[in-house]
Amino acid sequence: MNNPTRPRLGKTQRAVVIGSGVGGLATAIRLAAAGLKVKVFEAADGPGGKLREQTLGGYRFDLGPSLFTLPDLVMELDALVRDRIGAEADLPAFTYERLDRSTHYFWEDGTRFTAWSDNERFAREAADATGADEAAVLRHLAASHRNYEGTRGVFLAQPLLDIFSRGPRDGWGPLLKALPRLPLRGTLHRLNQKRLGGNKKLVQLFDRYATYNGSDPFRAPAMLDVIPHLEHGIGTYFPAEGMFGITRHLHRLAAALDVEFYFQTPVDRILHDGKRVQGIVTAAAAEHPADVVISNADVHPTYRRLMPDRPAPEKILQQERSTSGLIFYWGVRREFPELHLHNILFSQDYGQEFDNIKTTGTPGDDPTVYINITSKLRPEDAPAGCENWFILINVEANPERFETPEAIASARRQVIAKIERTLGLATDSFASLIEVEDVLTPRGIDERTSSWRGALYGASSNSPFSAFLRHRNRSKDLAGLYFCGGSVHPGGGIPLCLLSGAIAAECVEQDLTRRA
Repeated sequence: MNNPTRPRLGKTQRAVVIGSGVGGLATAIRLAAAGLKVKVFEAADGPGGKLREQTLGGYRFDLGPSLFTLPDLVMELDALVRDRIGAEADLPAFTYERLDRSTHYFWEDGTRFTAWSDNERFAREAADATGADEAAVLRHLAASHRNYEGTRGVFLAQPLLDIFSRGPRDGWGPLLKALPRLPLRGTLHRLNQKRLGGNKKLVQLFDRYATYNGSDPFRAPAMLDVIPHLEHGIGTYFPAEGMFGITRHLHRLAAALDVEFYFQTPVDRILHDGKRVQGIVTAAAAEHPADVVISNADVHPTYRRLMPDRPAPEKILQQERSTSGLIFYWGVRREFPELHLHNILFSQDYGQEFDNIKTTGTPGDDPTVYINITSKLRPEDAPAGCENWFILINVEANPERFETPEAIASARRQVIAKIERTLGLATDSFASLIEVEDVLTPRGIDERTSSWRGALYGASSNSPFSAFLRHRNRSKDLAGLYFCGGSVHPGGGIPLCLLSGAIAAECVEQDLTRRA
């Protein structure tokens, strides 16, 4: 989204970015490349937001997002920085590989198959395993591709509330062409049922894409059908340094442009005169004047904690939260050849699971379990003969609902029992394989990342209008204030957070250019 023809702005113009998640890092890089003097303030002791890492014993774990798609968004930032500092600069390359598969899928009745990157191979294997119509699977993937290409230019690549003032060159042409065939009504679940002939397992597989932004497929709009194209059309990738390698490289890029980082420095307040921002005050009472302030924090604490004296967008802040996650990090003393980088162990009743989350806060005694094992591709992430398991189950973003030691212990037992039943292990055999362990709860997610109530993606997308209710990237009533990250347009997850950084930076450059 960088415009090489736009004049560079001056170093006399100062930008403060609150938070160093991938959206904040992307914004800082783009603004520094445009010529601004940029400071980034982060409460944690290092960059990344949710995308960080930790080591337990001899095991390394990526703490947050585990799926890497749209690597071109990272490489665009890499190219932008190298263009500014010169190709001869000593800046390590960002390397990654395209995977030959996305996910290994498992059900308790013994059904197993792999989502190969080759769509024909995937459709054939899925049809053989589930009795589905192979041609219907391919048509489903083709529709996801068509709908993604038709909508991305308008809904993902520009400020949402500016779309009605832009012409066909900005995405309207493809959108208008795709419009007659877009699934504008109904839920994602109903669309998947219709397209896949009611095949229960494949419907469940494609329903799960609603969870990519923390939503319920039985309530989320059918337009989330565009998400599968990211995996099945564009592909899944893995960074050579693990997922934290994305954070590490973005931090390097920002540092190469002289972005100043202030870690372990929480922001206490955004300064303003009622009409325009003036900078920030840290928790240590240090003032940092700025011409623009970009919040990479969740919009809820941005308004409630950093601007308590300003009217807040109550309708937006009161939206239903996305789901959160209960995450176990386990060092496992055994290798499981049937598993790969991404694995899903499906519940037997997906509808009941989401009803449970809505009514009790947890998926119940038969959760769908996601297992990420980076040691499959980076053997150094675990000792020889062992594996590093990142385990995620979906739970409500409401720490008070179930977050007691007893409830977490119960969920742990249910996850272990699910693994044993699905992988055909002896009852009560798996727990003894766990050598090291840590757990991250919704409360922990909230405390570590200021994601309100531990919601992983800000607001949910459980209504047809949810995309239009996301917070905009530019404040409409306080000049110089901008927003990026998973709680604002265009949404959560690494690709959308990177896009939010691009959109926020573009808004800043447009506004400062007009003022110049």
